[in-house]
Amino acid sequence: MKPEKFGFGLMRLPLKDETKFESVDTEQLKEMVDLFMEKGYNYFDTAYPYHLGKSEEAIKETLVKRSPRDKFILADKLPLFSIEKEEDMERIFNEQIERCGVEYFDYYLLHNLSNWTKKAYTEIDSFAFARKLKEEGKIKHLGISFHDNAKLLDEILTQHPEIEVVQLQINYLDWENKSIQSKECYEICKKHKKPIIVMEPLKGGTLINIPEDAKNKLKENNQQSPISWSFRFLEGLDNILTILCGVSNLKQMEEDIKIMDEIQALNENELNTIKEVINIINSQIAIPCTSCNYCVEICPQKIPIPTYFTLYNDQKQMGWEQFSAQQIYYRTYALKDEYGMASDCIKCGDCIRKCPQHINIPSHLDDVYEELEKTMNDF
Repeated sequence: MKPEKFGFGLMRLPLKDETKFESVDTEQLKEMVDLFMEKGYNYFDTAYPYHLGKSEEAIKETLVKRSPRDKFILADKLPLFSIEKEEDMERIFNEQIERCGVEYFDYYLLHNLSNWTKKAYTEIDSFAFARKLKEEGKIKHLGISFHDNAKLLDEILTQHPEIEVVQLQINYLDWENKSIQSKECYEICKKHKKPIIVMEPLKGGTLINIPEDAKNKLKENNQQSPISWSFRFLEGLDNILTILCGVSNLKQMEEDIKIMDEIQALNENELNTIKEVINIINSQIAIPCTSCNYCVEICPQKIPIPTYFTLYNDQKQMGWEQFSAQQIYYRTYALKDEYGMASDCIKCGDCIRKCPQHINIPSHLDDVYEELEKTMNDF
């Protein structure tokens, strides 16, 4: 079964309550799933921690219970960052099978291979566990998702030829990024002849909400949306199995499908325009957060970190103004009993180790405090 070029990433689903990440709007999700499949696409990607476990449950209600099993491809992931002992793997996998309501996964990825999760794929040997699942027919294809440097990826693919596919963060902003190393990791996959599943093609929405001067630069070349430019950049790459996009409502799904149905790779002139846009974005973006929410799951102070970083980025792009909307939204979140303030950070560092973007989160929470929290008593 070969995946379609466009996959439905189930990390940022529609919510009934925007302040509660687990409150998935299953009725709207059903419409999105139906449209996706009606248009001929069938690849769905979820993971154990997405929406605090509710993503897996939601796909059971909106897809698995409503479609024949041979009509869709379902990918899930073993959360290496949650593995402390060998028994954890069996327990978590069985929980995932139950949550999703399936007997097998088409693709099963070891989630977030990195130096940080090394214990789970060396001392505990999650690869041996995954090979066993494949022998038993509980997974069809074994893969990895990866958020580290190209040298480590090369080592892993050399040591584990059983890996069939690699999920990488690739977008035009990260292509030459020294921390993310998208291009270098892409080349390593080609060297080992491993197909790539692309994640974060829009960098968590960063490449949609780009600065106005960046938007104008794109419009000078053609009138296509920033989303279209992002997907077309990826269309110019080979060895791509699937491009995942985490859509959050039906309108976004409709727009993305229209773009993918008509997609063409960027030409040389457009690629030069993208280079100019990258320079503009990099000069203005303050915190390169993709809102994956991995940090939120482990924060002992329950700080909604991506939400605060989004408000901070918006504030910095717009320029400071007294009683800004960002300050008001920050106060709305910060004064809720279930959330911590930026100033509540205890600098434990757990979030840094889990962040796929390698962001110094505690340091930036200090920035959030200075920009948005310090003035709370002024209004």
